[in-house]
Amino acid sequence: MFTFNVLLLFAQPANDNCSNATVLCYNQTITGNNIGATVENCFDCADDYPNTIGFTSSSSVWYEFTTNSIGGDVTITFSNLIFNTDPNLGQALQAIIWTVPNPCQGQSYSPASASETNGTGNFSITAFGLAPNTTYYVLVNGDNTGTGVSQPAEVTFDILLTGPGVIVSPPVATISASNTIICQGDIVPVDFSVTNCSDTLALNWYYNNQFIQDSSTVNTAIFSQDGYLKLIIECGNICVYTDTTDSIFFNVTPIEVDAGNDTIIELGSSVVLNGSGTANPVWTPETGLSSTTTFTPTATPEVTTTYFLTVTNNGCVKTDEVTVKIKEIIIIPSAFTPNNDGVNDIWEIKNINQYPNNIVKIYDRSGQLVFKTTGYKNIENRWDGTYKAKLLPSSTYYYVIDLRNGDKEAVFKGFVTIIK
Repeated sequence: MFTFNVLLLFAQPANDNCSNATVLCYNQTITGNNIGATVENCFDCADDYPNTIGFTSSSSVWYEFTTNSIGGDVTITFSNLIFNTDPNLGQALQAIIWTVPNPCQGQSYSPASASETNGTGNFSITAFGLAPNTTYYVLVNGDNTGTGVSQPAEVTFDILLTGPGVIVSPPVATISASNTIICQGDIVPVDFSVTNCSDTLALNWYYNNQFIQDSSTVNTAIFSQDGYLKLIIECGNICVYTDTTDSIFFNVTPIEVDAGNDTIIELGSSVVLNGSGTANPVWTPETGLSSTTTFTPTATPEVTTTYFLTVTNNGCVKTDEVTVKIKEIIIIPSAFTPNNDGVNDIWEIKNINQYPNNIVKIYDRSGQLVFKTTGYKNIENRWDGTYKAKLLPSSTYYYVIDLRNGDKEAVFKGFVTIIK
């Protein structure tokens, strides 16, 4: 039987050198490893202090942290160490905190803490009395000593930064509202305040534990039922600290109303209004309606009428409107006088704008098409008696007007005379 040790190949960690040190944040555990790490060339100081730090740099990764405005003691804790157990690899983790006046320049390094040279289980290193507002570096190294060992240890681990020298006051957020008994659709102001955050601030609003928006204001009009509103803030960019406010309970009276879509009917025709909503409906005005207290009355107005649908529920009132437009009679002039005197200079077809898809064609006595347009309008593309930019002679012309309304009665044919 043959046994093979298979070593998985990993890319170098991002924090393989001092210049790319991973930032540690107060009381926030992160997971790291030194698998595939190298020896940083600038780290000459590891050879300068072999007796002081107790180990020589080998497979190394880097972390950094910045003390608070007071400074003091700082502890780095390593836990959950998992080693590659290949017998050719070392089986201990090593670490030290460095004071670095000139960041990432090896000769400027000096120890800020005692080192750990044989971490085979959970361990901590502590630096005492660190200066305020100062960045320090943490070297984490794989041991490469021991019988039969030819390569440094490969380890995954959790790392945690604590201590009074890096402690930060967490941000605190609060929210309040002067009115929490509302009708559906009401917009009421919700105030918030945040303390202990001088960095980037992100606001995330939740209603009944469902995310609704990330803005400085919350739109209460979207609340359709009773529920709890809370705000979760994120303070910071690299080191992010959060806080969740106490919840505010909103008592929401549901009320919705929709009067339906506007419609056009012929004079003397009827249409069923397609209203909907919560609670009891009332339509106004009552003119032309079969009922004013149902959502779907039949409307038979004699003139264009806008109807208002109002619903009331537990003191909440909401209104929507719908217009029933009566098609006015198309009036087609039999003559016009395009003589530029400002009176009757164009062929104005009254009420044709009600049919935006209309097609108008005009022919001379020989049957030649002299004018055609889609969507005839009395202002924009009306006929001014010209053909190819020249005024036509006084004569009678034949027209075909198709209102494109879906029925045969929507096509008009007849004659129009140009009078000079």
